[in-house]
Amino acid sequence: MRMAILGGAASASGAITGILTYGTSHMKDIGGLKGWQWTFLLEGSPIIPLGLITYILLDNVPNAVQWLNNMEKQLLTNLLRNDAGVADGEPTSNTRLVWLQVRYVFIDWRIYLYGMIAVGNFTAIFYLTTILPTLVESMGYPKTVEHLMTAPPYALACICCLLVGYSSSRRSEHGYHLAFSLFVALLGFILMLTLFDQGKVTIYVITTVICCGIFSAFPLLLSWLANNVGGHTKRAMAISFVTGFGRIGGIVIPLIYREVDKPTYRRGHLTCGGIVAASLIVTITLRICLMRENDRRTNLSPEEKKREAAIKEPCDWHPDVRYVL
Repeated sequence: MRMAILGGAASASGAITGILTYGTSHMKDIGGLKGWQWTFLLEGSPIIPLGLITYILLDNVPNAVQWLNNMEKQLLTNLLRNDAGVADGEPTSNTRLVWLQVRYVFIDWRIYLYGMIAVGNFTAIFYLTTILPTLVESMGYPKTVEHLMTAPPYALACICCLLVGYSSSRRSEHGYHLAFSLFVALLGFILMLTLFDQGKVTIYVITTVICCGIFSAFPLLLSWLANNVGGHTKRAMAISFVTGFGRIGGIVIPLIYREVDKPTYRRGHLTCGGIVAASLIVTITLRICLMRENDRRTNLSPEEKKREAAIKEPCDWHPDVRYVL
């Protein structure tokens, strides 16, 4: 749920930026500043004190926070341990860089599956940031109103992100929720291909559907990854690797959405939808693999369990760990 709140805030920022830009467009020459300068000031000013407060009050681990009592520290430590699926005996406050865990990231095939899912997520996200402004502009609204029209898709995406995140957290399930979100985005691309000639308002609504699906998916992916990767260093490296790997989607978008394909962009929609469909298939495959691995560990003999537990820095490979599905 915490990751959903973070993802929802990212979606909400898109809506707030649209509304704020609309407002600052009427503030031209106030205080000798242009409208875009007011936008930067109003968006950036709260971040400075908030960053300082966060640096002072928050620490890396609950045990180091001064304003919590011992019971609260223990409660948060247990919560983080349960969320991360930490094996018995693995320290939760370890802050050292373990190079062996760095190596584990690149030899764990599950990390690459998470990365493949991330590519589909980022491809659709970059699609939205590229196409939505162009779509709104083509609807013929005045320039100032265009900024307002970019807000509703992001606002609805924020609500959907929180609802899906709440459901996932309540049921302690990620795979099916992620698959559902990707399916909603895929459905949007299918509708985009079949209803491309039904008018710009229809395309705007379909784009909103894609926005709701894909912005709900990414927080689920990150929380699923974080829950299923053990070890402080391995978890941090895995999140960085998957996020960076997913940015391949940013390379794809300019290649598939070309000027010559305007205004339907059928080639781009077909390719982008195919990439999202591939991510959906990988999501279901990964969930099945994790479920089978959990069953395998449950049925280990005492000798097999002892042998697998003897691996140096076992992280999430420890036989006591069960992957979150």
